[in-house]
Amino acid sequence: MEMVSQLTDRVLLLGPLQVIHNGVPSNQPPSRKVRALLGYLAMSPRPVAREKLCELFWDVADDPRSELRWCLSKLRSLLDRPTKKRIVADRKQVWIDIGSLDVDAQSVTLRMQKSLADASPGELRALLALFRGDFLEGLSVDGAPSIENWLAGQRHRFSQMRQQLLERLSSVLPPESDDRIEFLRECIEVAPFDEAAHLELVRTLLRRGLYAEAQRQIDLSVARFRTEAIDPGPLEAAFAAAQRFTSKSAVVSLIDNARFDTPSSSPTANTRKPTLLLLPFTAAPESVADADSITSDIIFGFAKLRSFSVLARGTAFSLRSLPPGTAAALVNAEYVASGHLRRDGKGYVVSVELIDPKSDRIFWVDEFSCNADDSYAVPPLLAARIITGLDAEIHVIERNRALLMPPASLDAWQAYHRGLASMSRFTRDGNLEAQHFFNRAIARDPTFSRSYAGLSFTHFHNAFHLNVRESKREIALALETAEQALQADPSDPAAHCAGGRAKWLAYSHEGAVDGLNRSIDLSPNYAFAHYSLAFVQCQTGSPESAIAAADIAARLSPFDPMMFGTYRVRTFALLRLGKVQEAAQCAKLVGLNAGDHVHAHAVSALTLAAAGRLDEASAERRRISDLRPDYNFRQFTGVLHMLDDLTDFYRSAAKLLEIPE
Repeated sequence: MEMVSQLTDRVLLLGPLQVIHNGVPSNQPPSRKVRALLGYLAMSPRPVAREKLCELFWDVADDPRSELRWCLSKLRSLLDRPTKKRIVADRKQVWIDIGSLDVDAQSVTLRMQKSLADASPGELRALLALFRGDFLEGLSVDGAPSIENWLAGQRHRFSQMRQQLLERLSSVLPPESDDRIEFLRECIEVAPFDEAAHLELVRTLLRRGLYAEAQRQIDLSVARFRTEAIDPGPLEAAFAAAQRFTSKSAVVSLIDNARFDTPSSSPTANTRKPTLLLLPFTAAPESVADADSITSDIIFGFAKLRSFSVLARGTAFSLRSLPPGTAAALVNAEYVASGHLRRDGKGYVVSVELIDPKSDRIFWVDEFSCNADDSYAVPPLLAARIITGLDAEIHVIERNRALLMPPASLDAWQAYHRGLASMSRFTRDGNLEAQHFFNRAIARDPTFSRSYAGLSFTHFHNAFHLNVRESKREIALALETAEQALQADPSDPAAHCAGGRAKWLAYSHEGAVDGLNRSIDLSPNYAFAHYSLAFVQCQTGSPESAIAAADIAARLSPFDPMMFGTYRVRTFALLRLGKVQEAAQCAKLVGLNAGDHVHAHAVSALTLAAAGRLDEASAERRRISDLRPDYNFRQFTGVLHMLDDLTDFYRSAAKLLEIPE
């Protein structure tokens, strides 16, 4: 019986302090220091020195050790039981034995990480219910500034946890759910100046057809920001875009009454895309024409890629005689690229460097060669490779800069790059973090299509391998956010690529191919679109076309973080062509480069097993078990759209590796 009573004892720190024994709240000690001491010891991961407690709680005291003993005596009467002493102290240290106590704040801390990754809505609700208020709500300790600082830190930490839970819960509930609206409102109360929460609430109300309520919420949100002297311009622009993205017939009245068309609300001012000045490449006199042609192709290709701003050809060529720093200052360019072309037999070699014009520091240098026999084919081939190399390097620089900035200060461009960095980890936590940053970018600038495309990719990852249990909902969200990207910028190749990938998830294979081909038409140098087209074709289309598209992607971006995907594409295509040993070689490269992508490791393991390379396959099988102990063949086939012959091939390999059906 005593064990049962011990297990029913609870200490509630999230809200006003409560100690509950056998379901009955105990009388609280009137001393504020006793209550604060209980909270401090309950949250301490290890015993605390008496001397430290005296310093923390008694800034000025004649006999702090005596006062500490008195406080501990009050805690003993509150927590100790006849057969269980929970307040433990020796001459040097003090601690609480919480093994038989249920401390709500400790439970939240332990369960938080797993809950954000894969908890059900019911589990998330149960965890959220533990938050009755702020940590030790209403408690302050006069004359103990160190403890006051500690209380403030704990309150901030648990407030952030509560906000994360609310964001996660609102994201997993159906879009039409009444509860989702209430949780978004609660999220705003916890984080009143998080633009993304305000925007998502308005978008949800609009999707539900609650237009008058959405307008009221817009007015309330804008007024709240103005009351705190925070510029509501970016938020107003985001609201206006959300209204435009809702069906036209339903929001005509809102648009007629919108008050967001002033110059100060222009959303385009919120995205700080960097500007590249590409100076004309130098060359020997007989090759100047080719050098100018390559320069022009690169400028034109960058403009079609729409990743960032690039100075027009006329301006760039008019600045060719100026030093890079001077030229950049005249056009406010953050990056300057230049290069030199030389003949090398039948082909050309181009040396390219990217510099910081303010410091003349070299960011990046590389050399590109082309051995094409047809001189007319040389400029576009070299231009394509240089475009991809420069684009990738600038994005890496921008991402690293964004990673060093406080999240609250990020503009749309920086938040977008933080999202890309998080998404590229291919983990649940990384994907959640990416969604947070993409939503922040959308709140900052709702016309920035890349943020919607990034959000669509996160839902693709969830449906494909991170949150397969909710795949139907994730597919719908991937399609919705891809459509929003297209509405924001119909000419953005990334938006069409996101739409194509989302359509593939929905088994609209022809629509997927059309979307990806449109992306490539808009920007032939967009490596990710070539890879995505290869991914679709290798499973249900032409394997020869898949290999060709994968080769283009690899040539354009040879060090791409998605290179394991390119190897996976070739693996599928080669298997469909009956080239098992060649497929196994590619599958080995898949496993070496896949990180934590469990399905990619499954491709590696199953292909190696089918090729008779069982030792290597077994090593990959162990990696799969480490990543997901319950992994089975149904999970593998459930996310891929393989033809029956390829599925049967892999089913036989799964039996060899004892992967359950």
